[in-house]
Amino acid sequence: MCGFVGFTDRDGGGDASRATAGRMLAAVAHRGTDGSGWCHHRGVTLAHCALTFVDPERARQPFLSASGRTAVVFNGEIYNHAELRRELRASGACPRTGSDTEVLVELYERHGMGMLERLRGMYAFALHDARTGATVLARDPMGKKPLYWTRTAQGVAFASELAALLRHPDAPRTPDPRAVADYLVLQAFPAPGSAVAGVHKVRPGCYVRHERGTVTEVEHWRPVLRGGAARTPVRAAEARFTALFRSAVERRVRSTGRPLGVLLSGGLDSSAVAAVAQEVSPQGPVPTFSASFADADFDESAHALLVARHLGTEHHVVRIGGRELAEVVESEYGRADEPLADPSLLPTRIVCRAARRRVRGALTGDGADELLLGYRFFQAERAMEALLRVMPAHRVEALVGAAVRRLPQRSGNLPVRAALGQLARGLRAAPEHRFYLATAPFAPARLPALFRPEAAGALAGHDPFAEVTRVLEGRPGLTPLERSQLAVVCHFLRDVILTKTDRGGMRSALELRSPFLDLDLVEYVDSLPPGLKLRGLTGKYLLRRAAAPWLPRSTVRRTKLGFRAPLAGLLRGELRELLRDTLAPAALDRGGLFDTRAVRVLLDDHLEGRRDTSRGLWALLCFQLWSDGLSAASRTPVPSAPETLTEEMRRAV
Repeated sequence: MCGFVGFTDRDGGGDASRATAGRMLAAVAHRGTDGSGWCHHRGVTLAHCALTFVDPERARQPFLSASGRTAVVFNGEIYNHAELRRELRASGACPRTGSDTEVLVELYERHGMGMLERLRGMYAFALHDARTGATVLARDPMGKKPLYWTRTAQGVAFASELAALLRHPDAPRTPDPRAVADYLVLQAFPAPGSAVAGVHKVRPGCYVRHERGTVTEVEHWRPVLRGGAARTPVRAAEARFTALFRSAVERRVRSTGRPLGVLLSGGLDSSAVAAVAQEVSPQGPVPTFSASFADADFDESAHALLVARHLGTEHHVVRIGGRELAEVVESEYGRADEPLADPSLLPTRIVCRAARRRVRGALTGDGADELLLGYRFFQAERAMEALLRVMPAHRVEALVGAAVRRLPQRSGNLPVRAALGQLARGLRAAPEHRFYLATAPFAPARLPALFRPEAAGALAGHDPFAEVTRVLEGRPGLTPLERSQLAVVCHFLRDVILTKTDRGGMRSALELRSPFLDLDLVEYVDSLPPGLKLRGLTGKYLLRRAAAPWLPRSTVRRTKLGFRAPLAGLLRGELRELLRDTLAPAALDRGGLFDTRAVRVLLDDHLEGRRDTSRGLWALLCFQLWSDGLSAASRTPVPSAPETLTEEMRRAV
């Protein structure tokens, strides 16, 4: 993978422009350790750092089209680039490289942005078209790669990460209270918003075009649940699903000559990926990597080892205790790209760091739960539909509440008491809101009391579910389960899971690839009736059928555990002092957003064991560490460019 930055630059790419590009690129140098480059292209400065997989010598970026009219910086990989290159040759083009970057830019010159329909892969890119003066910023349909932008005095500036964009002299730097409110409900900042007022993300499946001072957004892909024919034969669906899944894994394994690993949790999804990768890998046994937690409630390493032995992979176990998790928070969260309250980023980061010592890229099982209804929440949603058909909501709430009170209090990995409590909180909500209300660090109704009065005033009329509503507009006839699924895909998968995946890998320059999010596979699964995904209360039904010949029976039939960190104990133990210091009244006063008394109640209740408030505390801690880091960065000089930048870029800095 790679990192890139750029900005409208009418000064002709002089020393000041090169210095700005160098400072911005230094903030994303971890994304690409194979060298860097920059260019000024007729009014736009572009810079790029590379982690190369395809034709590294001849595909250096920024890359110019054969005509010289279009320049591009690109992060990702186009898995069908060989097929598209053959089409270019048939149309009379003479490709100069074997790279997917060249395919991208030459397709653009022939088909414009219509070429996005032909791409199969993960990408974020920025291109400048000298014929029109337009700068175009685009993301793939699932949003696997990040891309931020903001308006500047001369036009726009953009970057792969927020931290890089904030090094542009015209970039705003003030946190957005309304976006922070979204984050405290949704665990991440949903596109197109960001943590900083005036900075935007390109939405997944969209591109943003800046031309002659005007910015327009075009949506080129949106998830659509078509429901399928009610009588879709199970065996036919299984055969088609299996073929598309195998093709998705093979595309990712064979698109590069470099060996890839697999992040193997021991659950069904990553185990199925490992099974096919092991079969199609041309380099021998596939390296697999799993986490082993000191806390037994979170440890799946025995299941991963069972799968690794069954498949014959080259297995590596990464042992993770509280000290290792705390070290990531202490060393990295103050300079994080943007706050993310998903605690599974911690073990993901540690496993990726270990994997990078042996491979440059790895496959993951991300996407299966969202697309194939694998979460316990979807089972609960189906059960809820049945209950609400026969009794009113207040009766169901009473039944669930009684069950919760009878169960012991635990802080393990999604204990039954917590799951039932989450379910009860969302019973009266719209189906598309229930998942988020069940997992929210803070319910929307609690936010005004959490913010200081002057900040809370900005939240009047604010709706954290606005982006969910947008995605569901014009979708009549969807069942509650389908509305829930689309809502989970549009934010939780794209903005939480894939942000975690990108950040966890790219901090170590490790490329992560997600076969379940192959566009052909996604569109096929979206066309199927829910009964082929969730059969009764059994999620991922088609995947279980497909994987049965590849994996141990116990793996195929396992209930999902989930890849999480032991957050409650971590905040009471290894992170206790950091938590107290970061959320102390003096520290919160500097930020000016949160009410110190409300935060103090959360702290005391958790640290003294009265109730588990770890979700809310974690969200506040992640934000406050980032905010403190942002303030500190504004008071200190920008550091020199690291050794991964070319000598010319370092001199510019």
